Amino acid sequence: MATILPIHTPQPGDERRWAAGVLVSANCRRVSAALVGTAGQGLEAHFYLAGAAVTDVPGETVSRFLSLARSKSCPTDAVALLRAELAEIQAGTLQNLFAGLSVDPGLVLAVGVHDPGFWGFDRIGSGGYLSLCDAARLAEATGLNVIDAFPARDLAQCGQGGPVTALAQWALLKNPRQNRVLVDLGQTVRMTYLPATLEGNAALRVLCFDVGPGMGLPDQLAQRLTAGEHRFDPGGRMAVQGRRISELIDHWLSDPYFDRPLPRWHPQGVRPERFLTDALQMAVKSGWSIRDLLCSATHFIAETVSMGLRRHLPDDARVDQIVVTGGGQQNGMLLAEIGHRAGMPLARMGELDIMSGAFDPACIAVLAFFYLDQVPANATAITKADAPRVLGRLTPGTPENWQRLLADSGGIALPARPVRSVL
Repeated sequence: MATILPIHTPQPGDERRWAAGVLVSANCRRVSAALVGTAGQGLEAHFYLAGAAVTDVPGETVSRFLSLARSKSCPTDAVALLRAELAEIQAGTLQNLFAGLSVDPGLVLAVGVHDPGFWGFDRIGSGGYLSLCDAARLAEATGLNVIDAFPARDLAQCGQGGPVTALAQWALLKNPRQNRVLVDLGQTVRMTYLPATLEGNAALRVLCFDVGPGMGLPDQLAQRLTAGEHRFDPGGRMAVQGRRISELIDHWLSDPYFDRPLPRWHPQGVRPERFLTDALQMAVKSGWSIRDLLCSATHFIAETVSMGLRRHLPDDARVDQIVVTGGGQQNGMLLAEIGHRAGMPLARMGELDIMSGAFDPACIAVLAFFYLDQVPANATAITKADAPRVLGRLTPGTPENWQRLLADSGGIALPARPVRSVL
């Protein structure tokens, strides 16, 4: 367990409202939590990151998730056990976070939880989502009010189910005068356009979409071509020694995926496998080296980012700053190629005083605030939903925390009474 980035620790008499966010990583290997405060309400609020913590999930639980995710059927007992195990890990992560920041959990109005879940889609694209959050168990373990299942309401409105954090990203990174673009260099490259707040109706102009395959492509190339000796190309050191193969890059860019219009998002991202088979066959035929393939993959990812900036942002968009996050921000060659094509230097998330490991769970905390303030967090341009909706579902914590939440929401706070008194 490691607690990171303490900034604004809540103090007695602090007038900020506080919420926590918990994120289970896409591969279920890590649970991260963040504590976020706000000095206002809704889209006008200013958010403050107090700190974050991360927990590595035990191997047995990870194996259980991966087995279920790969299976064509999900045994109900295995799903129930996985949810219970994750709830205990989430509770422990929150307790360590509060202890590390010397924060009274009673100050926290609610905790938002987001996880990879299990997804199902029919032939016409309608989907369903099963959250892995055992909200009742987490509420009992922590006493906190729990808000989870953010994709479900969007799916019910015929949306894609995501990306659900786009508006939260804008709320955390918004700038009065700068139009920013957030580029998440994860296993899939995802881009979010964050318009300046002085531009009028800025929140309505936020965009977020999958750009193309991300670090999953060079990672799998490195693993396959080194027989597992390297799980990735550290810092792009092998790629920088290779040649840029224009034939291969042009072949990848001709994939029909890049002609798909927005909204464009999938819960599993863009699978790199669709780009691997042909590449390996072409490499054998043409005698390209491992380094050549890695170099070309790096140029390819940089070019897809450039395409995203040119093709999918609003016609009148002026990009003042590009902020990068995700594992790919450690790849110096990739950042140099993206910056060269964009014509501007890139800023890492840490340069904005937000460590990248804290940003994602902080976005989930902001989603919890949006639920409390009844702010719709989806939009047709982002998720394809028929109408915007308030996302999430609420499970009350202890009577005291529930009463505090009611009072904050402007409700009438009734005195807490034991259950036997109302029977």
